[in-house]
Amino acid sequence: MAEVLVSFDQPVRDPLGEYHARAVGRLADDGMWEGWIEFAPLDGGGEVLVTGVESRQPERVHLEYWATGLTPVFLEGALNRARRPVTVRVRPVDVPRSDGPKPRDTVVSRVMPSGGEPVLDPFEIGARSLDLLHQELGALNRPRLLNIITAFLLNPGKEDLSWMSDRQLVQFIVTAVEAQLALRTRS
Repeated sequence: MAEVLVSFDQPVRDPLGEYHARAVGRLADDGMWEGWIEFAPLDGGGEVLVTGVESRQPERVHLEYWATGLTPVFLEGALNRARRPVTVRVRPVDVPRSDGPKPRDTVVSRVMPSGGEPVLDPFEIGARSLDLLHQELGALNRPRLLNIITAFLLNPGKEDLSWMSDRQLVQFIVTAVEAQLALRTRS
C-alpha cells in the first residue's frame, strides 16, 4: 500500500496552475521500494497529477532519504513529467511460424585419402585452361600435389612417383587431366 513520505509546504507552479506536492512510496512486488510524486491542485478542483516511478531503493529508509532531498527545481521538473509522461514503445513479441528447423539434407561425402581434402579440383580448372592449371599447380608443395593425384585417381597404374621432382609432378597432373578431359569429350 502506498504512503506519503514527504509533504512539501511550498507550492509548485506552472502556467496551468499551482499544486501541492507530495512524495509517495510503496513496497514493490520485487521487494524494492519505489517512489513517485503527486501534485494536487491547490484550488481543490481538477485531477491529481502523478509522475512515474522517480526512484527505486532497496530499503524504505533510503526512499525516505531520497524524498527529503527533493528540491523545488526537481519538483518543477517532476510536474512537467507528470503532465507529459514519457511514452515507452514496446515491440510486440514475435511468435514463430514454424515448430522446428528444416531437416538437414542428406549429404553423401566422398571418401578421401588420408591426406585430406585436395586444395583444388584439377578438372574444374583444366576444363577452363590447361595453362592456368599448370600455374595453379606450380604454386603447390609436394604433399598437396601428391594428394591431388591420389584424390582424383590420376595414377591408376600405381606407378612410383617418388623419383619425380615437383615440376614433373605438375606436368604429370596436367597430362593426366588433359587425357581424361579428351576422353570425356569423345564420349
